[in-house]
Amino acid sequence: MPLAIISAAALPEAQAQTKLNVKVEQQGNTRTASMTVPVPPQRAWEVLTDYVATGEAMPDISSVQRISRQGNNVKLRQTYQAPYTFGLTISAVIAVTETPKAAIQFRLLKGDLISALSGSWTLTPTKTGTQLQHTINLVPELPGLMQPLFANLTLTSFRESLLRLSALMEKP
Repeated sequence: MPLAIISAAALPEAQAQTKLNVKVEQQGNTRTASMTVPVPPQRAWEVLTDYVATGEAMPDISSVQRISRQGNNVKLRQTYQAPYTFGLTISAVIAVTETPKAAIQFRLLKGDLISALSGSWTLTPTKTGTQLQHTINLVPELPGLMQPLFANLTLTSFRESLLRLSALMEKP
């Protein structure tokens, strides 16, 4: 069930360079977002796989360090600080597997206050650009009472991140 659709008309001018619709859905701990960006798949791939620069441009990530790369396998350390972390700095080590120019899979190796984290990106060429789909399953170590607030805060951050990602991809 769709929870939100954001249109470019609702965004500040800097983020509304094109007509952009971001569809965000949530079922349990899984969030899925999709959008079509008016860039070729190669450009979308370049931005997605520039893990440090792109990650640090996101509103909820304060730092990213590439620990290693072996072929299409990358290990990253990410530090999160956002409303959904309730003021805490959360660190996670993530394993990434790339399927060049088509998909990115990731999963948690170890992290602070995170029970589970995994997800993917898929890139599909379209007549007008690239369709991106991002799925993330995130289970925090939080009391049940705080889970609904966490879910709401992560959805807001998820939308903001995708809009910022689109702006990065459209940047010359």
